[in-house]
Parts: sequence; C-alpha cells; structure tokens
Amino acid sequence: MVFQQVRLAGPVFLAFLGIIVACSAASDSTGSQGIGRFSLDADSFQQWKLPKRLKEISGLALTPDDRLFAISDEQGIVYELDYNRGKIVKAFGVGSPVARDDFEGIAYLNGLIYVVSSTGRLYEMAEGSDGEHVSFKVYRTGLGGICEIEGLAADIQSGTLYLACKRNKSTAKLSNLSIFAWMPSTGELLPERQVEVPAIEIARKLGKKRVSPSAIAIDPETGNFYGLAGPQRAIFELTPSGELIDAIILPLADRHRQAEGIEITRDGKLLIADEGGNKKARLGVYSSGRMQTTDQRE
Repeated sequence: MVFQQVRLAGPVFLAFLGIIVACSAASDSTGSQGIGRFSLDADSFQQWKLPKRLKEISGLALTPDDRLFAISDEQGIVYELDYNRGKIVKAFGVGSPVARDDFEGIAYLNGLIYVVSSTGRLYEMAEGSDGEHVSFKVYRTGLGGICEIEGLAADIQSGTLYLACKRNKSTAKLSNLSIFAWMPSTGELLPERQVEVPAIEIARKLGKKRVSPSAIAIDPETGNFYGLAGPQRAIFELTPSGELIDAIILPLADRHRQAEGIEITRDGKLLIADEGGNKKARLGVYSSGRMQTTDQRE
C-alpha cells in the first residue's frame, strides 16, 4: 500500500488540527471514566460499621432515587440503609416466617425488589414498610445446576436482571464464567444477552491465578458492568458485551475483608459492602470528590 503525502494549506491545516485535538480530548474524556473516575484513596473514602444484625450483608441495590437496599446472607430480611450516615432506615421480612436461603444478591427493578440465592432462585416482592412481612413469588432460573450464583444487578433501560456466576459447577476453567440475563416480564433466560466474563484476562491483569466474582452492578452513567472479586479484593469493569476495560486490586484492600456488595449512585459515589466475619459488616463510600476520612479500623 502506497501513501501519498499531502500538504495542507494554512486554514485547512488549522481546521484539521482542531479535529485531531477534539478527538484527542474525547479520547482522554473516555479514558477518565470508569474505575479511574473514583480516586479510591483514603482522602475520598468513608466507611461505616453497620449494626450487628447486618453482619452477614450479601448484596446492595439502589432505587432510581438512590435509596440503598441490602439483603442479609441467610435470612430473608431486606434493609434500607442511609449510606451517608451508616444507619438502618428500615427493615422488612421476606415472608412470614422469614424465608431462609443462601441469598447472594439484591436488585430493584420497576418498583419491585428481587433477591437471588446461590442456586439461582429469584425472589420477587414489593417494598415493605418497617417491621412488615411481605409476600413474595419465587422463580427458578434453572441456573443452579450450572453455576454458583453470586451477584445480581438490574438494567433499568431494558428491564433485565443480570445474575453473575462465581463458579462453574461442571468445570474449574475460568473461561466458563458468565453473567446471565433473565427477563422478569416473561420469567425466561435471555441467551442472546448472556455476557461471557473474560476471567482469565481479569486474573492475569490482577496478577492472580483466578478471579471469583462476588457482586455486580451496572453503572448508570455508562451501562458498563462493575464487578467485585471479594477473595482477590479487586474490582473490574466490563462493557455490556463483556470486553474488559480495567481490573485493579483495591488500593485500600485492607479495608475490604470480604466485599459482597457494590453499587454506583447517580451522583458518582461508589458503594462497597463487606461482610463482617467475626466483626461488624462495613459499608464503604468512595467519592469522585474529596471527603473527610472516617477511620474506623478495629
């Protein structure tokens, strides 16, 4: 292939240069989004110790008006949390008596709350008032025999729920991790929207042998998937089609003993919840701006 050199006249050259600069600025702007838009340092971080009854927190969900809900690990109790103060606003039970299962994620979609178990059972309910026990429906996604599910996110635009696979039960290969799409309106999986997680690429970028997704969220600004890998104390970002944008070990990894919940607010806060283990669960708030650090180390 032969390239011909072209000499541009002054005004034309300046216009051409302006296009290049504009494209470059657009590229830089794109690069500044994603994980990079959160400083993830101590000066932009606030972390709350949660009440003892939420020690086994296992998932976060935001409403369109940025109210935050969480689900406990083994008991079907949904909590509304004030993430600016680290307080419980209210709590209501899933059924009476309260349903028990290995709950691994929660999402809010079209005015309803969904929680998912590790075997892929989806519980659907209306929001309850404080102290109320709400009725619920259960949907079997059929994923229990395929994957151990750990993570649930809602795509408001398409009305779809996404379920993250932590471990493929038929093989130990990292290449077999997926994010499954399920449509509440039909109660069916959507194979055409299933996203293959580039787990090998993520693990390599993290310098780890494997990656174990523990929570997912959908960025309201970009539509990208954000995932936590709790055992690796890492965070990664994927495009809606599953291309890896970035993956990093959390700089404040010592503050995230067991990350089990992630959400992103409309005003750009990154929320990460950690199970307590033998101590209290924690709710961390990362801001793109700088805030006074609340050091609550134990």
